[in-house]
Amino acid sequence: MPEQNSKMKIRSKVKMSLMNKEQHHFLEYWFSGFIKGLEKADKDTQNTILSACGSACAQSYTLQVFQDAKEESDDLSGFLEKLASKFPEARYRLIRPHMIEVCYHECGCDLVRNGWVDSLLLCQCSVMNLKVNFEKTFGRPVQVELKSSILAGEKHCLFKVEFV
Repeated sequence: MPEQNSKMKIRSKVKMSLMNKEQHHFLEYWFSGFIKGLEKADKDTQNTILSACGSACAQSYTLQVFQDAKEESDDLSGFLEKLASKFPEARYRLIRPHMIEVCYHECGCDLVRNGWVDSLLLCQCSVMNLKVNFEKTFGRPVQVELKSSILAGEKHCLFKVEFV
């Protein structure tokens, strides 16, 4: 009986691997169509969709990390140090008392890393993700500006975050 359980586990892993390849293939095509449609939309529509996506992305994981980092910190510098320890592929630097530079040494978007999307439009989603993370964590409005992007051929993604 243990041998049969072992064979079933192996079959299950093979089936799961095949399902993941099929799923990846589907998502590659689906997101390709999504981005083509999004690129044809006007700027307001693009911003509405990507704002909702950035907010959903923040809710899925990063917002909690930001909030935990703030709770574990005494000041803004400590908060940025905590974030850097939680996200080692990123650098957070206080430029002025109300301005932060966020630098990603690799694209943080799972859609890009999985090869499903490579459109520079998606960087607006990252802008909104940072906006939601900082605003909800600190309870005040921020402006986020994309300064450079890996998807645009730059070495890293660079954002300016300013509390307003």
